[in-house]
Amino acid sequence: MNRFERKQRSLNACLIAGIIHLCFALVLTIFYYTRVAYYSEDVVGVEFIDMKDPTKQRRQLKRPPPKQLHTPKQTKSSASGQPRHVALAASSNLFDETVRPSEKVLMHSATEEVSKTATELPELTTQAEQLNSRTSALAKTVTSPFEITSGAGKESLRQRVKGDGESGFNRLESTGTAEIAIGEGIGQGDGESGKGKGKGNKDASNPFAEALEQIADHIIATRTLDKVNVVFVLDTSKSMGDNIQQVAENLFSMTDAFDLVNIEYHLGMSEFSVREDGQELETRALAADVGYLRRRMQKVKLSGDENALDAIIDTLNYMDFHADADKHLILVTDEPATTSMREKNASETVRAKVIDQSQIEDIHVNVLGFNEPFQHELATITGGVWTEIPGSAYNPAALPANRAGNQKFLKVFRDIATDIRRSGAKLHFSLDLQFDVLFEEGDIPINKIQQEFDEKELGLKTDAFSSGYATVLEKQNSDMLIITDYDNGRIYAMRKIGNKLKVYAGEHPEHWSLNPHLIARTKQSANKWTFTNQKSHQIYTIRRDQDSLKVSIGAQPGGAASRSEQPIVDVLVMLDYSRSMGGKSQAIMLGLSTLIGRLSIFPLKYRIGLIRFAEAKDAIKVVDGAVVSQMPLNEVLIESLMEDPFGGDEHLIDAIVEGLPEVKFSPYARRFLLILTDEPTTGKYPAEQALEVCQSLGITAYVVGHPDPNDFQSILAKQTEGIFFSMPRHLEKAYPNQ
Repeated sequence: MNRFERKQRSLNACLIAGIIHLCFALVLTIFYYTRVAYYSEDVVGVEFIDMKDPTKQRRQLKRPPPKQLHTPKQTKSSASGQPRHVALAASSNLFDETVRPSEKVLMHSATEEVSKTATELPELTTQAEQLNSRTSALAKTVTSPFEITSGAGKESLRQRVKGDGESGFNRLESTGTAEIAIGEGIGQGDGESGKGKGKGNKDASNPFAEALEQIADHIIATRTLDKVNVVFVLDTSKSMGDNIQQVAENLFSMTDAFDLVNIEYHLGMSEFSVREDGQELETRALAADVGYLRRRMQKVKLSGDENALDAIIDTLNYMDFHADADKHLILVTDEPATTSMREKNASETVRAKVIDQSQIEDIHVNVLGFNEPFQHELATITGGVWTEIPGSAYNPAALPANRAGNQKFLKVFRDIATDIRRSGAKLHFSLDLQFDVLFEEGDIPINKIQQEFDEKELGLKTDAFSSGYATVLEKQNSDMLIITDYDNGRIYAMRKIGNKLKVYAGEHPEHWSLNPHLIARTKQSANKWTFTNQKSHQIYTIRRDQDSLKVSIGAQPGGAASRSEQPIVDVLVMLDYSRSMGGKSQAIMLGLSTLIGRLSIFPLKYRIGLIRFAEAKDAIKVVDGAVVSQMPLNEVLIESLMEDPFGGDEHLIDAIVEGLPEVKFSPYARRFLLILTDEPTTGKYPAEQALEVCQSLGITAYVVGHPDPNDFQSILAKQTEGIFFSMPRHLEKAYPNQ
């Protein structure tokens, strides 16, 4: 081994030894720092700072919060939110008091201070004490604290600061109360005096005002505090439209009674009805503004049925009453109290629950409602008062709201639909071939035609052919000349075929009013013609059937001729929208639904229109005159239009004379009028004028109305070849404002 090899060998040995020692050192270092980090309890955060701009620093790391043990906590009882009622025998007033946490935030300092009043006396001192009006005698000048009045309205001192506008404070303008008069024994009043501005008049008082006054008197007489909460629970089904409007208009009769004895009051309301998706309840918060509540009542949405028991329970659960006030509900309904539950004995269970919950929460339930035992019992047990809703007393003409109770009435609408189907395709009249007039090709001697008429003693006037319409026979072989002889009640049709002029004749209908000279234009083929009554915009169709011509009303508005073409009809419903018809609204809607359903399955094309007629002399002014809803309408639209409250008086003749000319009938359709009313005919126009309007429009009238054979309604149905039906529970005579 030479020197070089030994040197190389030594270097390799040193390198291997260095690598081994380095590895050993790394292992020791890793082991040491691992042990140190494991036992370390401190956490050090390192952050790089820009020395040129020390303000640019990252957020500092914070030590994580210590872990907390999760221990179960006691949950708050569901009943803790409800007020606890404790009878305090040691109280100065022996009545139930409501205990609940104070809603006021305590902002007073705990440091004792000496007020200025303790060291300085004012120049004038006044001694005052709390006064409870229940135990205080009334002034001798007040004859009766509970005198019945129809409402002072704006004259009330309390109401002078309340606003009835959309916003702000205004002097409240009361429209007073409306008079309701049906039959003998009910104050009728005249139409003008019934618009008194808020002055009490017991002789001309509104039954709704008297009912609300009676409830107010009971609240005053049984109160324990000088503050009351009054919540109206309103049945908003369709039959309640006019009743709710009357409650809204006569709210002052209640609040004026409160003002008379200086009671602080807050009013609220809840609306309930049953719709397709179940029971619906809307609540309005308590407020001291009568105008606000009136506006809310006047804008309620009417729909569906009603479940009063469910509504009372929901109102008790959701309405936020004041803890320092006597609490009252006023149920307003015209139906027995029901529930949506269908289990066995569900009604008895829910009724007991309503009474128990009202007693537990110390709420008095007053009822302006239906005469049934439960509603009497509910008011008596809870310390309220029961009053029959005036609608069930003054409206004996009301009909049931279901199909089961209106089978005979609904059959009337089925019979009308069947007759419309038959009349829609019925011929109006026919003309038979009388004779032929021969003449040379291309020339029609007018004198010879006149001579032929004279020889056959047809009596046609000599000037019948002097009109320029006769030239149509010379120029066009396809058209037809129509001549009406009103002196003899005859109508003629002349048609040229080659060198012959065929003459057809017959008697025109009784109320024929077309121009004496008309041209029937060929339509689609040589065997079909149409002509138009320019006055009524009615189209007539003539079809040739062997040796006769068949005349019918209406025509197809285009397309190829076919024996299977469907008749076209326009059906206009004229609905008496006065107050007395309000109790029949649901039954009438069921009848119209039946009519539309029948027409839909018949082989005809139809359109429906609606005229609502009434004269607004009272508080309800939704319909004033004849309100025309043009065709076509469907069942949903008609139902929505009938959600408006009924009110006012009615004048059928005025509605026909003023409303019918505004209707846009189809010129291709046969026209039918369906009149629905429950009183004898009235109006400022003569009956002959109304009959002439119907006949001039070519209308066939069906009347469901007052069964007097000498009345205009029966005469109209007979003169227009329609049918008369008697309205169930009609009124024997016309009453003012009904």
